[in-house]
Amino acid sequence: MAVVSMLRLRVLAHDSEKNKLMRLLTRSGACEVTEAELPEGLRRLQFSTESFDEKIAKLEFGMYFLKEMQKFYVPEKGSEFKKLNFKRENRLYELENYENAVENEAEVFSDIEAMRAVMNRYTDLKAEIQRCASEKARLIPYSGMDMPFDAWKSSKRAAAVIGTVPSEYAEALAAAELPGYVFAFPNGGDVAVAAVALKEDIGAVNEKLAEFEFSPAAVRLSGTASERINELDEIAEKCAAERSALVAEGMEYAYRLEAMKLLYDYYSMAKERAEAEELCSGTQSAFLLEGWVPKASQESLSKELADCSEYLIYSFREPKEDEIPPTKLKNDKFTSAFEEIVAMFGVPGYRERDPGIFVAVFYFLFFGIMISDAGYGLILAIGCFLYLKLRKPVKTSGRMIAMFGFCGIATVIWGALFGGWFSITLPEGSFLDKLTWFNPMDEPLKMFLLAIAAGAVQMAVGFAIKGVDEIKSGEVLHGILSQFGWVIIFIALGLLYPTLTIFLGAVKVSETPEWVSVMANIALYFALIGFAMMVIGGMVGKRNVIKALGGAFGSVYGSINVVSDLLSYSRLFGLGLTTGVIGYVVNMLADLIVNTFFGGGWYGWIVAVPVLLIGHAFNMSINLLGAYVHDSRLQYVEFFGRFYEGQGHAFKPLGSRLKYTYLNN
Repeated sequence: MAVVSMLRLRVLAHDSEKNKLMRLLTRSGACEVTEAELPEGLRRLQFSTESFDEKIAKLEFGMYFLKEMQKFYVPEKGSEFKKLNFKRENRLYELENYENAVENEAEVFSDIEAMRAVMNRYTDLKAEIQRCASEKARLIPYSGMDMPFDAWKSSKRAAAVIGTVPSEYAEALAAAELPGYVFAFPNGGDVAVAAVALKEDIGAVNEKLAEFEFSPAAVRLSGTASERINELDEIAEKCAAERSALVAEGMEYAYRLEAMKLLYDYYSMAKERAEAEELCSGTQSAFLLEGWVPKASQESLSKELADCSEYLIYSFREPKEDEIPPTKLKNDKFTSAFEEIVAMFGVPGYRERDPGIFVAVFYFLFFGIMISDAGYGLILAIGCFLYLKLRKPVKTSGRMIAMFGFCGIATVIWGALFGGWFSITLPEGSFLDKLTWFNPMDEPLKMFLLAIAAGAVQMAVGFAIKGVDEIKSGEVLHGILSQFGWVIIFIALGLLYPTLTIFLGAVKVSETPEWVSVMANIALYFALIGFAMMVIGGMVGKRNVIKALGGAFGSVYGSINVVSDLLSYSRLFGLGLTTGVIGYVVNMLADLIVNTFFGGGWYGWIVAVPVLLIGHAFNMSINLLGAYVHDSRLQYVEFFGRFYEGQGHAFKPLGSRLKYTYLNN
């Protein structure tokens, strides 16, 4: 359970063997190609990736086209149409599957051009429908006018204006005195208005109309607005019918989706290989390739290279001190399920400690405390592991689901200890009641102290890991004094914990046991020792008295941050109570519906059951999100802040940059 050891691979081969070698390395999934040395007489190899980018862009359009068509496609009744999957295929493909797809690429790209023609016409129809809708919206206020627009035209002596005013001004406009005639045509929204006046008075009419927020008509028609609206409806209806036919025509290319995915990833691999070849050096007839290989793959890859060609030589060596190999992790099933949490912060450096096992244990424990309901935990665990069993995700695609499944188990354990089973009050003396340690809603102080204790354990582990790392790196005194000084202080806090629980009233006892007092006395000595170590650790390496005192003061002042971080673990307490409170309210509401509103009748459950299902589903989902976020934050800030940098880069062998498929390597 650690960072995998890496070896440096060097291959010198004839140029004619390049394709064969790259294919071998891609299939093996065991080599990340890096920049090779450039000895005198050799040059960097140059390759263009423009053709790959062009084909990838065409394939992206093809998949985008099918995704758009599926949004509006209505399959015929009785058809066996299955919704298209635009995500990654959950199966392993052999390298030959990709190569076979390339053999038929001409047909695929021909169909993509046909899709483009369909899409262009579809876009034109969509724009025409939108244009009709926009024009219709402008004409709606005038639909009550029974006269054609061109009837309202100026004569030798008179002039006319047409437009709209907001409906709230209609009555005021009717009562206003204008030097002409005003005709209003109410239609439910803005009111259409036509005004006629002598040409010398039309300016005054416009000024008066402006007081009522008059908007001149932006359309000119030879007929009535109603006639034009009917024409627009007919045009839009014909366009919609043609668009539906185009959608059906477009969906006939759905069978090409898998081939497009394979081609997309094939050209992604081809582009990746071209970029890898640019990292090589060579002459007109030979090339030099270098890369990183996991030590465990040395034997199998050596055999494959030996069988590949007689025109190549290869060698493996250990990394040099100034080299930074990529990081590949190897953990058990439990720890690997939590690797995504670590990766979201940063991949451990090659020579850095893998924090995976610590994150897995603490994330597992904290998640259960935050949800604190065994019923929710059962649903989560069963749902996740059933999904893994039925779906069988390939490679690492199911790690997050497995993580939530393990967290569901933790939730069952803590939920049972807290007596949380869908927030139901357990019958006294029942089996589940006997499993209960305490109920956080009845004893919140005990829950708070538990959260702080859990945080203290994690922080102590963080200081201990940092201390070990500093000792290994040669900073022995600082590691022992500064880091393990805090560990001893946290041990003192643990010895004092029973006294605190009794003193604060979290645990009720008639008389304090003698062993509790003994532990409190021992805790005092431990705390003094830890404090002295911390102060001395701040002074180590500083010959100047003032700097030494400043270092000591800095160590003491830094304890404020430690206390602040420790209090951050109160979020375990907050989220743990929230789950129970919301669940209790949901149950109480269902009880009110059955017993108060329906008098205890069975028919009350017809209403109460949906309330229970929706309420508990909401409670579970919102608290799962909260637990995921806050549990991650505790790892990143309070835990990783002690010792972890995460500045490494993940091992990315040839053939790993795939988007829609998984290569079997």
